[in-house]
Amino acid sequence: MRADILRQLIRAHAEGDEPAFRKAALQLAAAESAAGHTKIADDLRRELAELPPASRRASVVDIAHPRGELADVLEGGYREERLRDIVLDDATHGQLAGIVRENRARAMLERHGVEPRRKLLFFGPPGCGKTLAASVLAGEMGLPLMTARLASLFSRFLGATANHLRSVFAEMVRRPGVYLFDEFDSIVQARADSNDVGELRRVATAFLQLLETDASPSLVIAATNHPELLDRAVFRRFDLFVSFSPPSSAEIAKLLHLRLQRLGIGLDDAQAVATVGVGLSYADVARACDDAIRSMVLEGRQALDADSVRRAFEAARSRGETQQGFQSRS
Repeated sequence: MRADILRQLIRAHAEGDEPAFRKAALQLAAAESAAGHTKIADDLRRELAELPPASRRASVVDIAHPRGELADVLEGGYREERLRDIVLDDATHGQLAGIVRENRARAMLERHGVEPRRKLLFFGPPGCGKTLAASVLAGEMGLPLMTARLASLFSRFLGATANHLRSVFAEMVRRPGVYLFDEFDSIVQARADSNDVGELRRVATAFLQLLETDASPSLVIAATNHPELLDRAVFRRFDLFVSFSPPSSAEIAKLLHLRLQRLGIGLDDAQAVATVGVGLSYADVARACDDAIRSMVLEGRQALDADSVRRAFEAARSRGETQQGFQSRS
């Protein structure tokens, strides 16, 4: 693949086609990232960013944006998130760091006849970091995050869904990236489910076959809130299972401090407020932080204090209790 990209680079340079040259250079950087050569990839992107602009206005193509028939099925882009930007329990954070380390060392591992783990199943309650973790892996590895749109993936035409899946897996070879299938249980449920229909069973079978035979350099991440709904045959197709759980008081304090320290919330304040947030998800905590910032701005203040953050957390807890009440009555 790199030989083809190098030919594109030379041809674009010879023809003075800067958009094509930049596109090929970005493709080469992505290929190096997928091979585990992250330093080379970062150097290529930095050199490309420092190139002087062309005399004519260049229309640079974003190679992370899917085109053609996949434009309605995948949405993608490069991510800025890093491991330092996500708060998780130590075990889960360590698993993510291990995934990054293995895939950066892909070339060395392959010389010894093994591959990095790259087929990952994320599971846990909503709002506990699964989607953000996929963004972090993409950001750390310098690859685009490609998210499957399930509404478009499931076509009303019989047989078209399996074809869409095959197109996505073919794209994993052509376009190295981190491919996220969120709400995975809606794709691969227990195939013995008496309420299931034949088309869904065929889709489940197609996905499992494609996942098992996939040998691309891409990471494949399936995320679900309901692992109990998955077909048992799913589990042996994955290299690693990563569990996401609601934050503890210490993890809430860490997230609070990470998001609000620039506005005056020190670690002691964060620890004092965190006890109010126990039972909330990471997403709930993040929303409460945003609510505190909104109130600060609208009240004309320049900094936050522990009391204003505590009020935002109490409001978040009240919203959660109201939502649970609605759910119990439905």
